[in-house]
Amino acid sequence: MKKSVILITSLLVVFLFTGCANKVYDYSMSTDNILNLKSIAKNGQKINLGDFVDENNESTLMCRLATPVGTAKGSTFISYIKDAFKKELVVSDLLDTQAKTTIGMKLNDIYGSTVFGNAYWKFDVTVNSSNGEKMSIISRYDYESSYLATSACSEMQRSFVPAVQKLIGEIVKNHKFKDLLK
Repeated sequence: MKKSVILITSLLVVFLFTGCANKVYDYSMSTDNILNLKSIAKNGQKINLGDFVDENNESTLMCRLATPVGTAKGSTFISYIKDAFKKELVVSDLLDTQAKTTIGMKLNDIYGSTVFGNAYWKFDVTVNSSNGEKMSIISRYDYESSYLATSACSEMQRSFVPAVQKLIGEIVKNHKFKDLLK
């Protein structure tokens, strides 16, 4: 009887607190971001992308100390964000590698929480321009979580794309963004 209880308890712990590796999806563009960027493009403005840096070069975060959540291609989170931003700029007809204005970004911190009732992605970034201007953004994207680690980590993985969409949206909608483009 004692062995059965130990076995059942062990299986329950394994089921609740473990999972497999979760890779975030490829970025899909945000219609709102593209519309906001196209309004900037009407003025003939063009932007080049510079360095996007993260001193930690993180490409995975641990979910519930059980399974990593990372990018599909193993790139760093900051590379993923740069590629996402680039896609939005290309579709908005704002990207030009010869543009005099170059935008860069530093990922100061990235955090993913899967706590039931308080699950979120949080980005702390500094966006800078070749004109010397810069702005800081802290973006938080809340999402639903679960008691079960497997479900919680899957939700963490699935919510990364909309979290990056929100980050880019908060950057381009910010009134200081236009100062970066002067």
